[in-house]
Amino acid sequence: MRTLIIGGGLSGLALAEALATKGHDFTLIEARDRLGGRILTEHHAGAAFDLGPAWFWEGQPRIAALLNRLGLIAFEQFSTGDLLFEDAQGHVQRGRGGASMEGSLRLMGGLSALIAALTARVPMQNMVMNTAVTALTATASGITATLSNGDSLVADQVILAMPPRLAAQIQCSPALPDTAMAAMRSVKTWMAGQAKAVAVYDTPFWREDGLSGDASSRRGPMVEIHDASPASGGDVLMFLL
Repeated sequence: MRTLIIGGGLSGLALAEALATKGHDFTLIEARDRLGGRILTEHHAGAAFDLGPAWFWEGQPRIAALLNRLGLIAFEQFSTGDLLFEDAQGHVQRGRGGASMEGSLRLMGGLSALIAALTARVPMQNMVMNTAVTALTATASGITATLSNGDSLVADQVILAMPPRLAAQIQCSPALPDTAMAAMRSVKTWMAGQAKAVAVYDTPFWREDGLSGDASSRRGPMVEIHDASPASGGDVLMFLL
């Protein structure tokens, strides 16, 4: 049975690695020129900074098992010190609760280390990059996927490892029910409306002042700030807008 995976983010890539390990026939198609989806790690001065998702938590057994199997190392988010809070009028309060990210974990080398480890276990001949799937057509011999480069692939099953609102842009024949299409288009993609920026400093001055690096604002434009310093190298504040 041949499987077509559409989307090379963490979900699609983890599935591809699992199928490769079991010797199944599959093809993974990714529209971008890189894998990882919304996971994106920038490297500066020997340190790794996550511009996409960054945290995970104890009590998430699947990610813990995956990291353990791949030999990746997690470290605890810095959370010692006070939190700053700015109300809608611009008044800043200190010590209003503990660090908001206390107890969370981050990955040594950034979350792209997870993407790299999974990618290394997926044969390159099973991946098609820089190519989008524009249509899926059910036929007597399987499902034909029409690609943006003009090629086509036939699979026995197709897995959409992508946000539902993006999956809804693929033309399907026969067409999916209107209720299903409406539901897919209405599903919000987590954090899609946010942007992230990092600022690198020579020293973690906020720690010296007894601050955790966590701050939140009801006024904006930066609604959240966190200490995003890596386990070693670089001292960073991360801003969510």
